[in-house]
Amino acid sequence: MVIAFFRGRTQDFSILDQQSFILNYAKSMGLVIDSSELDNSSYSLPLEEREIFLSFLKSLKEGDVVLAYNIYSLSRKVGEIVKIFDCIFKHKITLHLCYDNIIIDKDTPAPFIVDLLSKTREINMKSQSGVGRPKGSFSKSKFDIYRSQIVSMLSKGYSVNSIAKELSVSRSSLKDYINSRSLKDVAKLENVPTKSIEEINNRYKKEKKCPLTHT
Repeated sequence: MVIAFFRGRTQDFSILDQQSFILNYAKSMGLVIDSSELDNSSYSLPLEEREIFLSFLKSLKEGDVVLAYNIYSLSRKVGEIVKIFDCIFKHKITLHLCYDNIIIDKDTPAPFIVDLLSKTREINMKSQSGVGRPKGSFSKSKFDIYRSQIVSMLSKGYSVNSIAKELSVSRSSLKDYINSRSLKDVAKLENVPTKSIEEINNRYKKEKKCPLTHT
């Protein structure tokens, strides 16, 4: 079954915007939507208290496909997103983040999940610092292809000058990119998402039930 998931109470993307984009995405992917679900809970409400969303997760069956506008329609908190992914893996659900053209299921490589969570944390930190707030997608930069390498080198103590020489790029441009994306802060937290994914994989092997739905 293919289910379209919509999130209410958000100023970043209206329900009409979500509906229009998801419908067009489904058409482009050759998917026929069988039903829809609306979670109108407040973004300030903890995941464990979002009864409608938890009921929705519990209703999903192996092989179901969920179409969501983007990762922020699920939650703005990385820790909660990890728990949601945990349920997706356990129930063998396929999740489409339509705006960013991302498909996630139990076979999605862990490094890809780690990078996605790192980017989400990065956007959240920018939002909290007043630089901006989460939007539909990440801004583009010529340095994006080096992002993982830059974060890795920063986490190992490399200076901006050393990284610029290694990548053969302008030091000033690289510095602007690192500062605008708060990559030094991301580098400090780089191991947190990785640890979370490792914990998910370990629990997946040991546990049969999802901690959110208990099914």
